[in-house]
Amino acid sequence: MARRSQRKAAQRGADATGPAAHAPSAPEIRLVATTLSGNSEELVADALRSVVDWVDVCLLIDTGITDTTRERAREVAGDKLVVRTLAWTNDFAAARNFALDAAAECGGDWAVTLDTDERLDVGAIDVRAVLARATEGVFYVSDAARTYVKERFFRLPTKARWSGPTHESFPAYQAGARTLEGVTFTELAKSKEAYQRKFERDAEVLARYTAEHPTDPRWWFYLGESHRHLGHHQAAAEAYDRCAALRGWDEESAWACYRAADCMLQLGRPAEAIDRCAAGLARHAGIAELAWLAGYACYQLNRDAQAIHWSKLAVVHGLFRGDGAAIQRIGFRHPSALWEGPYDVMRWAFKRLGNVAAMNEAELLYQAAKKAREATA
Repeated sequence: MARRSQRKAAQRGADATGPAAHAPSAPEIRLVATTLSGNSEELVADALRSVVDWVDVCLLIDTGITDTTRERAREVAGDKLVVRTLAWTNDFAAARNFALDAAAECGGDWAVTLDTDERLDVGAIDVRAVLARATEGVFYVSDAARTYVKERFFRLPTKARWSGPTHESFPAYQAGARTLEGVTFTELAKSKEAYQRKFERDAEVLARYTAEHPTDPRWWFYLGESHRHLGHHQAAAEAYDRCAALRGWDEESAWACYRAADCMLQLGRPAEAIDRCAAGLARHAGIAELAWLAGYACYQLNRDAQAIHWSKLAVVHGLFRGDGAAIQRIGFRHPSALWEGPYDVMRWAFKRLGNVAAMNEAELLYQAAKKAREATA
């Protein structure tokens, strides 16, 4: 921190006279990219290339590197590379907190978090200028498909802390937060084997963590996610139900109901899926996907009139002929359900009812909504 104070004092003292001294200018900031890394020699270079031109420091947190990751990072970052070592304890929150503290020790005013399998695209945005003018303490960045956001930029030093050993959580609301529009990230897909290992690890870690923190809904949700990806639909539904019953953050609680409903469909229990969709709408009435899924479940039960009613409700808060764009949501989206999904259910339900005119109209709307969604991708 002393280095940063000295640097700012020097900036104030320089050019203290003359016309330029009175010209308004954006304050200088020091931006540090933080990257946690084990053996990632095939990934780290491209990750750092996506930020190296507009950050001051590339801070690599070595959590147990034994391959050439450090060398690959140095080839890209050069003198901007700073390495700190942290013994890995299977706790992502602890590692991320260490990285933020280390970034502050490097004199950073802001940190940008970048994993080795991620790439940032700032487009035409002058990130440094945005951060220099910001009053918020955290900026979210959306994935390229705009289906979810992650905490990405952090004002230093941070008072809030990450928590949770995996699917770690940061209380951005404590610092003030908003999404940085125009900046996106992509995340490289893992192999099927890598995903299997990840979900098995997460399920084991989160089973212990939920036992220790039974009243925190977040960890039940992600335990459900781990079981769902492993194909353990009954265990997943039970975890999602625990999350929803705790009635935490409304969007997460509603999406836990959505996931539980989907698990019920996978288990061949559509009536129970409908009940969970209705419970989800009681937690957040603006989640159109819940109405869409309830309509689909009704169609599975040959309840065609109800399938149509639910689908029309989904249209109201969807993104095609609905007000979905005005509904504030952080993440948890099923894009096709927000666009063409309700019309898909209706075209088949109307067909089974023998209403050809309505079926044809739903078919046209289905195609138009699908085309509109694809145009926004």
